[in-house]
Amino acid sequence: MPQTLLERAPVIDQMNDMWMPQLQEISASTAKSILVIEDDDGIREILGEVLNEETIHQVFLAQDGEAALNMLQTATPDLFLVDYRLPDTNGLELIERIRKIKGYEQTPMVLMSASLSRENISGQHLRYLRKPFDLDKLLALVEEVLEV
Repeated sequence: MPQTLLERAPVIDQMNDMWMPQLQEISASTAKSILVIEDDDGIREILGEVLNEETIHQVFLAQDGEAALNMLQTATPDLFLVDYRLPDTNGLELIERIRKIKGYEQTPMVLMSASLSRENISGQHLRYLRKPFDLDKLLALVEEVLEV
């Protein structure tokens, strides 16, 4: 049975103390920023917590499109995780608005939805995660997208 958004396989920590200084050096040079736009408080908080704990990236959280656009005045995300159903807009419309802002034309976007299918977003040049999704799959996708 696939894991839901709120479940996660146990993680075995195999790091030793000698590895930790190397992690800190790598973090400073490769850390990116991620803006999570999700109206569900619980999902938004879980995504923020998991991304903060499991990645080296800085995470910003927004509950709707307006809050996300306001954050762009002070933050410069390298990746957007956008829920499709938002209270003030839908994720595709928000992505279109963000892409019109200078500097964000090519910024990676991941659309998260339980109601849309991949076919609904063909030609949009964005990644898609169908809810509920496995958190490890999300983390792998984030690292893959930010590696480019």
